[in-house]
Amino acid sequence: MLKRLGLLVAVLAVIVAACGGGGGGLSGEAKAKADEIKAELLADGGGDNPFTDDKTASCFADGIVGAFGVARINELDTGAGVEAGFENMTAAEQEKVADLALDCVDFKKIIKEQMAGAGLPDNVANCVGDKLNKDLLKGLFLAQIRGEDPSNSEALMAVVMQCFTG
Repeated sequence: MLKRLGLLVAVLAVIVAACGGGGGGLSGEAKAKADEIKAELLADGGGDNPFTDDKTASCFADGIVGAFGVARINELDTGAGVEAGFENMTAAEQEKVADLALDCVDFKKIIKEQMAGAGLPDNVANCVGDKLNKDLLKGLFLAQIRGEDPSNSEALMAVVMQCFTG
């Protein structure tokens, strides 16, 4: 059981490491920057990338550019990818990114699928996914982008244990 719990925590950490957003109505330079970010997201074939389709990638890219503007995005661009700029963001900016991620990506569905794919019983996978509320998901996401270990979350561990023990 502890091995499965460890696997579950690892899967959750990987999934929450991804980010997303929402927005639209951009034009000119802002739309070009959003398209650049979208292309970068779609090109990332990593298993932890929730932006594997046009809809979620557009939602994040448009949202992030709409929220921060081209000038700030360019300041944060290290050339090492979208996620590399997180450490240079203010806490308020990181919070905004987390909110955008939760608006664009169905993390509950992804978590359920990943846990079931990792061999956990469907009832446990569904239980954990269903019990991860927006505040908990946001906290896990923020921990990840701030370089903290989201598996240290007492709230997460309480959900996991509750689902394993019924």
